[in-house]
Amino acid sequence: MFEINDLAVDPAFQGRGIAKELLEKCIADMKERGIAGLNLITEAEGFLPEFYEKYGFSREKQVILMGKEL
Repeated sequence: MFEINDLAVDPAFQGRGIAKELLEKCIADMKERGIAGLNLITEAEGFLPEFYEKYGFSREKQVILMGKEL
């Protein structure tokens, strides 16, 4: 299993297909290396969940993200 952390595009360059290209390249590279699956963490709101769902990612029901403010 491989984990994608912090896939982000500078706001000045968003809307140009850069995230799509980065994600497609990452997926292709992982397939080539024989990686069986990918995990990622993203915001629950906004366009990002929909963006990743277009590439076959789905929401996990058995995972809980926990945090603590200090």
